[in-house]
Amino acid sequence: MCKTPKIICVTGGKGGTGKTLVAVNLATMFKNEGYKVLLLDGDSENPNTHLLLGKSLENKCYVKFFIPRINEENCTRCGLCAKNCMPHALLHIENSIPIPILTVCSGCKLCYKICPESAIEQDFKIIGNIYEVPDQGLDLMVGELKTGEARSAAIIEEMMERLDSIMETENQNYDIIIFDTAPGAHCDVEHLIEKADHVIPVTEPTRFGYLDLIRIIELIELMGKDYRVIVNRSSLSGYKKQFMEDLKKDGIEILGEIPLDDEIVKSYCRGKPLMDQQGNFNTSGLGYRAFVKIYENLKEYLSIKNV
Repeated sequence: MCKTPKIICVTGGKGGTGKTLVAVNLATMFKNEGYKVLLLDGDSENPNTHLLLGKSLENKCYVKFFIPRINEENCTRCGLCAKNCMPHALLHIENSIPIPILTVCSGCKLCYKICPESAIEQDFKIIGNIYEVPDQGLDLMVGELKTGEARSAAIIEEMMERLDSIMETENQNYDIIIFDTAPGAHCDVEHLIEKADHVIPVTEPTRFGYLDLIRIIELIELMGKDYRVIVNRSSLSGYKKQFMEDLKKDGIEILGEIPLDDEIVKSYCRGKPLMDQQGNFNTSGLGYRAFVKIYENLKEYLSIKNV
């Protein structure tokens, strides 16, 4: 077992590359070998890990977001709050009470902290939920942004706080922690990459896939993280040869390839990971054998020995 948890971040430059497929099946393979695993779904706008695992979301906790409430009796109309609000979420007209513009409020609480008359009070709105689904050997934490909200980063920040608490008090409980990120290279993804020990970008052998891979790699390298790439749908023809040549030319190391396989589609439909020992999938299939190879390469990369 690992003395401290290894944190692996599965990410990618665009949607639909197979990040969740990879994250779920890697988590399952570690579980199969007796490792205690936490899978954290950080794609708060479209969380799908529970669907691929066939799990129901439970143990819901609300994520609250600070919004300012003006106490008109205490307000002296000085405008100090609006002058210091970086996102300009408070509109102040001379000799008038400031008007909160909640759609651009960052929730930083600066206005609440600096008001000399305590005229700004704390209020909150629920912007999403966090679910914690315990299981035998593979626990799941899922962040979900409420429909119509735009503060997905606040969901991730709350999840990272919960993870910090877990690692401080129960760090021997998990051997492996796997993040499944949202697509793109924005702040939600940055938070998860920053926390990880190793990063696995998942891509596909297309021109669009290559351009988005380069974009996410730029972020990973900017943050000083080591990474290995997984090429999903590797049996796609057309651009594949040029794609692989470009990766080699750019010095991008590959952890493995996953070809198109009907068994992978079947695993989606059944809500069972392809690598689940109870899934009764074809162990001689292309997808299954590809994941076995990737898993062995990953353990070597992470310097993890068999339990």
